[in-house]
Amino acid sequence: AQGACVRMADGREPDGSGSSDSDDEEDLGDVGRDEFEDLYDPRQDDEDRRLQLLSWAVQLGMTVEEVGRLRTDAQLSCPGCFTTVCMVSGQRHSQYRNQYRALLAQNVVVHTEEVLNDPRTELGEAGGSYYRVSCDVCGEDVAVQDLADSLYHFYHVIPSEA
Repeated sequence: AQGACVRMADGREPDGSGSSDSDDEEDLGDVGRDEFEDLYDPRQDDEDRRLQLLSWAVQLGMTVEEVGRLRTDAQLSCPGCFTTVCMVSGQRHSQYRNQYRALLAQNVVVHTEEVLNDPRTELGEAGGSYYRVSCDVCGEDVAVQDLADSLYHFYHVIPSEA
């Protein structure tokens, strides 16, 4: 189509004509070592990890060292937008392989104004009451939070085995 701007990854047009990346290098310029060092701090990842562990430790009433030793069966993401909703302390359910429970969640909203009751409770069986938990980014329901022990029960997530 006339006026369309379609190029292959190597800079050629679909019919094979056009310039390659090497022809465009002069126009793009290059990023020198000084500019690269201004944009990258190798210590920042370690600092971010330390701050995240500190935040989790405060939430759980644990030391940073204890939180650092917590392990997870999988990192969990929202199926609607792929935002991470649980990175640490996730444990896969022994019977329902697509469900997880965790002490911590992130990027979620706990709907404390909405209490959900397990239907088994009304039948006289063991059950419980829960808050609905949704993704903070897209609003997709991803879990419930147990009112009794504050555990998150993730049921609508995408696991990424850690």
